[in-house]
Amino acid sequence: MEVLKGILFGISLWGWLFLTGWAGRIRVWFVPLVTAAGLSLILYGGGLFGFLAETAVLLCAAGLAGTVLSFWGAVTRRFVLPKLSMFGFFFGAASVSFAVLIWNLKLLHYDNFSHWAVAVKYMLSTDHFADASTELLMFKDYPPGSAVWIYYICRFAGHSQGMMLLAHNSLIFSCFFAVFGWVRERRRFLLYAFLGMGCSMLSYLNLTIRINNLLVDFLLPLLTMAGISMAYRMREEPIKMSVCVMLLTGYTGIIKDTGAVFAGIIFLYYVRCICSLPVRYMPFEKKLRAFRHLPVKSVLILLTAAGGALPYIGWKWYLATALAGYTGKFSVGAAQSAAEPELYGTIIGEFFRSAFSLTERSFQVFLLCTISTVGAVLYARIFLKRRWKLWKIWLLGTAVLAVYYAGILLLYLYSMPAEEAVRLAGFDRYTCSIMTLFAGLLLMGAETDMEASFAVSIDERGAYRAYSSPEAKRRYQATVLVMMIVGINFLYSEFNGLADIRKDYQDSLPGRVEKIIGDRWYPGGREDAARYLVAALNEEEQVSDGEALYVCRYFLYAPHVQVTSRVDAETLEEAGERYDYILVLDEEAVTYDPDFPETERLKAPGLYDVQDLLYSYQKSTRHRIK
Repeated sequence: MEVLKGILFGISLWGWLFLTGWAGRIRVWFVPLVTAAGLSLILYGGGLFGFLAETAVLLCAAGLAGTVLSFWGAVTRRFVLPKLSMFGFFFGAASVSFAVLIWNLKLLHYDNFSHWAVAVKYMLSTDHFADASTELLMFKDYPPGSAVWIYYICRFAGHSQGMMLLAHNSLIFSCFFAVFGWVRERRRFLLYAFLGMGCSMLSYLNLTIRINNLLVDFLLPLLTMAGISMAYRMREEPIKMSVCVMLLTGYTGIIKDTGAVFAGIIFLYYVRCICSLPVRYMPFEKKLRAFRHLPVKSVLILLTAAGGALPYIGWKWYLATALAGYTGKFSVGAAQSAAEPELYGTIIGEFFRSAFSLTERSFQVFLLCTISTVGAVLYARIFLKRRWKLWKIWLLGTAVLAVYYAGILLLYLYSMPAEEAVRLAGFDRYTCSIMTLFAGLLLMGAETDMEASFAVSIDERGAYRAYSSPEAKRRYQATVLVMMIVGINFLYSEFNGLADIRKDYQDSLPGRVEKIIGDRWYPGGREDAARYLVAALNEEEQVSDGEALYVCRYFLYAPHVQVTSRVDAETLEEAGERYDYILVLDEEAVTYDPDFPETERLKAPGLYDVQDLLYSYQKSTRHRIK
C-alpha cells in the first residue's frame, strides 16, 4: 500500500510540474521551485486554518488530474518535453547520484532534534501545526515553511529519515537549477561550467551541517539567489515576474524568522527590475483602467509586496491566536536569561574576534571573494578592455554583510540566553548562511560580465563561428575542462564526506539511541506519556548542551525526558516516584553499588523498566534477610 501511495504521489507531482510549466508558461529552469513554493504556500494556508491533511489530499488529487492533462497534451502534440542538453545531462546525473546517497542517510545535527525534524514528525503524526497544548515542540514559534513541503512528500511517500532528507534536498536542488536559469546564452557551455564550479564550491560554507540535515541556513541564501535569477530572466514579462516573485518571497519569509531578510533582498531586486523596465514591455497598461490614475509599475510593486508579506502576517496571526501567550526563545526582552550589561563587552569582543578570524570559513570566503573580484575586474580592464560591473555587486554585498552581522550581534546581546550568547552559539551557521548569498551573487554577476565579454557573438550561422581564432577556441575548451575538474572535485569531496558520515552513523549519539529504542511513531499523533531518565556521559557537552535530551525526545516521541551523567543507588531508590523507564546510553554513567545489585544490570546500554528494577531489588533484599 505504501509503495502504491508513493507511485501515485510521484505521478501527481509530475502533474503539478506540467501545470506550472505548460499552463503557467514558466521557463523549465524555474518550474520545480515555483511548483514547490506554490504547493507549500497552499498547504501552509490550509494548516493555518486546521485543514492540513485535507489540503494535502486535494493537492495530490489535483496533481493526478494534471498528469491526465499532460497525457492529453502529449497525444495532441500541444506539449513537448524540453530537449536534454549537455548541462541537463550533467545536472541530472549529479542530482540522481546525491539522491541515492541521501536516501540512505540519517539525521545527525543537534538542531534537527531540537526542532526541525521534531516539527516534521509532529506534523506527520497529528496533521496539524503546533498549538498551545503541544509539549513535544519546544520552539513552537518557528515558522513551518520548509516543514510543510517535507510533510507533503512524506505523507504519501513514507516517513523515513531518508525520505525527509530527500524532500528537503529537493528544495536545494530546485534552487540550484533555478540559479542556472540566470544564463542567457545557452550555447556557451563555459558559462554553465563556471556557475557549476562556483555552486559546487559553495558546499565549503555548508560543512558544519552539510545536506544530511533539515536545517534551513543553507536553503535561505539559495532561495534568494534563485529568486533573483527568476526576476532577472522574467524582467520582460512583468506580470509573470510579479506572480513568481510574490510566491517565492512569501515562501522564503516563512522558512525561518530571518527568512524575512532574505525575502526582502529578493523583493528589492524585483523593484529594481520593474523600475528599469522600458514602457514597451508594459502593453497591458491601457487594460488596467481601474488604476489609470496610478503608474502601473507602482501598482505591481504594491500588489507583489502585499502578496509576499501575507504568509508572514498569517503566521503572526497564528501565533497571536493558537499560541497566545507563548514567548519564543529569541523574543526581544522576553528571555529571562538574556545577557546582562556587564557581559556585553565580552560578547562584543568575542564576536569581532570570530568575525575576522582566519580560522572561520565565512571570513576565509570573504577574503577569497574580495581577491577574486579585484583580480577579475583588473584582468577584464587590462586584457579584455572591458569594464566589468562586478565591483558594484561586491560593494552592495559587503553593505548587506555589515547590516546582517550587526543584526547577529544584536541577537546575541538582547535576545539570546546569556549562556549561549557568551559562546556565540550558532555563529558559524549564521555567518556562513549570509556569506553563501554574498559569494553566490558574485558568481552570478561574474557570469553576466563574462557573457558580455566574448569577442565573437553566436549568431544564426551557428556556434562554429563563435571564436575569433583557433587559439581562442583551444583556450575556451581548456578553461571549460579546468572548471569541470574543479567542480567535480568539490562534488566528489562532498559525496565522500556524506558517505563517511553514513558509515559512522552507528557510533554517533543518534545512532546509538535509535539502536536501543528505535524510531517511535504512535497512531493518531499520541505522545508517549511515560517518564524517562537517560544516563549518558557528558562527552562533547552532549548532556550540558541538551543534545542527548533532544535526541531522546525525538526517537521516543515523549516530552517527559530528563538526562543525567550519573546514576547510582540513590538515583534508583528515588526513581520509583519520578520515572517509568531508565535509558542507559553509556555504561560509565552508572555507578556500581554492591548494596544495590541492580546497578550492575544497568551497566549494559538499554532501556529498563523502573518498576521491574525495584521489584527485583526488593525481592533480592527479602532473600538476603531470610
